[in-house]
Amino acid sequence: MKKLLFIVLAVVIIGTSLQLPLANAEAASISRVESFLKTAEQHAGALKWQSSYEITKEIKYPDMTVFNLTKNAYWKAYFEIEKLSENDKAKFEKRLHENVGIHLSRTTSYIDAITSGNKIANLTNQYNTLYASTPTSNMTVQKYHDLSTEIRKQAQILYHVYGKSTREAILAKYKKPGEKALLASKYVISSKIHLNYLDSLIANKATQSKVEANVAKFFDMQDMIKNEEIAADLYTTYYEIIRKDSNFLAQEKEIIEFFKKSTEYTNTEDVESLLGLYSQDFPDYLFLKNDMETTFKDFDLRYETLGIETHFVIDGMALVSHNEVETEQNESFEYNLTYLLEKDATGNWQFLDLIEFE
Repeated sequence: MKKLLFIVLAVVIIGTSLQLPLANAEAASISRVESFLKTAEQHAGALKWQSSYEITKEIKYPDMTVFNLTKNAYWKAYFEIEKLSENDKAKFEKRLHENVGIHLSRTTSYIDAITSGNKIANLTNQYNTLYASTPTSNMTVQKYHDLSTEIRKQAQILYHVYGKSTREAILAKYKKPGEKALLASKYVISSKIHLNYLDSLIANKATQSKVEANVAKFFDMQDMIKNEEIAADLYTTYYEIIRKDSNFLAQEKEIIEFFKKSTEYTNTEDVESLLGLYSQDFPDYLFLKNDMETTFKDFDLRYETLGIETHFVIDGMALVSHNEVETEQNESFEYNLTYLLEKDATGNWQFLDLIEFE
C-alpha cells in the first residue's frame, strides 16, 4: 500500500512539474505579442494620417521610414501570434488587423496610386512634347497608347485607396491632365491609327469593301480635326497610301477619262453628250440643258484641264477636284472645282453634285 501511494504521488508531482514550464512559456509568448503589438500600433497610429488628403491637404508619399517601421513591426507581431494557441491567436489576430493591418494596407494602396500617378505625369509630359513636335508619328501614337494604358491601370488601383477626398485629389493631380491630353488629340491619333491599318489592308490584299470602309472612317475623323496643318499632313500620308491600291488607281484612270470627255464635249459644244455626263439627281438638273445652250450661244469659251485629284472612291462614289483654265478671247481664268461623282447602273461615272467648301 505504501509503495502504491508513493507511485501515485510521484506521478502527480511529475505531471505538475511538466505543466508549469508550458504555462510559463505561454505567458511569456503572450507578453512578447503584447510588446510587439504595442510597438506596431504606435507606428500605425503615426502612419494612418499620412495617407489622408483631408489631413495632409496634399498628395505625396508618406514618411517611408514610418511606413517601413510599421510594416516590420506588423510582421514581427504576426509571426509571434502564430506561436500562440488557437484561442489566444484569434483575439490577437483581430487586434493586429484592426489596429495595424488596415492602416498598412490603406497606405500601401495610397503609395501604389501615387507611383502610378507619377508614371501618368511623366507619360503625359512625354506625350505632350511628342505631340507638339510630331503629332502624326508612330512614336506619338505609341506614347498615346502607353498613357491610356497607365490611366486605365490607375483606375483599378484607385479602387483600393481609402477616402473619397483622397481619391478625388489623386485623380485631379494625375489622371485629369493625362485625360485632357488624350481627349485633345484623339481624332488625330485615331486618324493615324486608321491610316496604319489602311496601309496594312492594302499590303495584305484585303477586300475592297474593307479598304473603302477604312477610308470612310479616316475621312470622318478628318472632319473632326480642327488644326488644318495636322489635317493636311494626315491627308498627304493617306494619299501616298491609297495610291498603293490597284483598285483605286484603276478607278482614278476612269475618272481622268471621264473629265477628258467632259472637256471635249464642252469645247465642241455638244450639249446632248455633255448632259449625259450628269446624273438626274444633280442639283437643278432640269435647267442644265438650257443653261448649257445659253452659255454656248452667248460665249466663245475654251477649257483646258490643269489637274485632277481623286480624294476617295467609296462604294461607287468619288470625291474629285478638277483644276481647269477657262479662256475667252485673250482672258483666262483658273478654277478649282470639287465634284461628287457616282457610277450609274452601267458602271459609267456621272456628276452627282458640286461641292462647295466654306
